[in-house]
Amino acid sequence: MNNISLEKLGQTVNAMKQNRELAMKKWTAHIEWKDGVENQVDIRNFQPIVTDEPEILGGTDKGANPVEYLIGAVGSCFAITFEVIASQMGIKLEKVEVDIEADLNAAIFLGLEEGDGGILNPIINLRVAASASEEQIKEIGNIALLKSPVLASLKHSPALKINLIK
Repeated sequence: MNNISLEKLGQTVNAMKQNRELAMKKWTAHIEWKDGVENQVDIRNFQPIVTDEPEILGGTDKGANPVEYLIGAVGSCFAITFEVIASQMGIKLEKVEVDIEADLNAAIFLGLEEGDGGILNPIINLRVAASASEEQIKEIGNIALLKSPVLASLKHSPALKINLIK
């Protein structure tokens, strides 16, 4: 359905039901500083991603900044979650578009103010053409907000382990 392999997904679900240890998957990324505030992010065997900052924040604007990647990850994870749930419900999707915006107070990052330094007031705008009613789309969208792993991750702070390089 919608070019999502529900068969493969079902096999994964069944395997996890039989062995709960399969439900936990470790994901990794390697980040290496290049120069200034430019970093290279390596994930699995994909092309490296460059992160940088715009010139007004001390960078050279060679790539999107981490906040832009974060809201992109939030929006795309929401979209994937929506698409999978809709497909599992047998809904034919013709078009799915997601726009996301969020505020960030750079004064907190720069030490000029105290407060919440994370993204604030995120808004996801979902546009869908599908074989479903508006009520069904709203229901699936609200479920996707709750089930999206990246959205859920925004509620947790990582542990920090430091290893000095000699």
